[in-house]
Amino acid sequence: TQLAAILRAAALGPLRILLPMISAPQEVAAVRVALQRVYRRLKRRKVAMPEELPALGCMIEVPGAALAADTLSQICDFFAIGTNDLTMYTLAIDRGEEQVAHLYNPLHPAVLRLIQFTTEAALRARIPISVCGEMAGEPRFTPLFLGLGIRELSMGAQALPLVKRRVLGLKSSQARALAEQVMRETDGTRIAGLLAES
Repeated sequence: TQLAAILRAAALGPLRILLPMISAPQEVAAVRVALQRVYRRLKRRKVAMPEELPALGCMIEVPGAALAADTLSQICDFFAIGTNDLTMYTLAIDRGEEQVAHLYNPLHPAVLRLIQFTTEAALRARIPISVCGEMAGEPRFTPLFLGLGIRELSMGAQALPLVKRRVLGLKSSQARALAEQVMRETDGTRIAGLLAES
């Protein structure tokens, strides 16, 4: 039902389908099969639809998806890294849980390595990759994302001017050097310091 509604909406303008909580390529493959089946059914009924199927991508928000990014990149048209959930599931910490919320740290080296691994897989496969979640709208993280090769950030409107200013003040070579330095670190506090200094 949802795929049929999306296909009908796509007749009115371009859209992309982003699948949440993906952990294995088989899940994306199953959606692709269902999407093609629904497309053929609607076409037989002469329902207005786009000429081509919408791009199908997946959210990278669980460690399993990040670690399977090479395989997922072969079946997905794009990636979107959901940093809030990726951090929570990687560290097994719910930020809403008062007793452990202080341990929630998006700069934990394990979280950053999963982001890096996913980004490298997308770049090798030449598929678009974006970052969403609180990290995307935080200007101090912007040089790191640009240095890793990410060029799309999704954020609330209030964060746009600050992040834009940060992007305009950066040189690609500096961002790459910072990312390399950050990815060599094993201490989240030291990583935070490097980003604060950049």
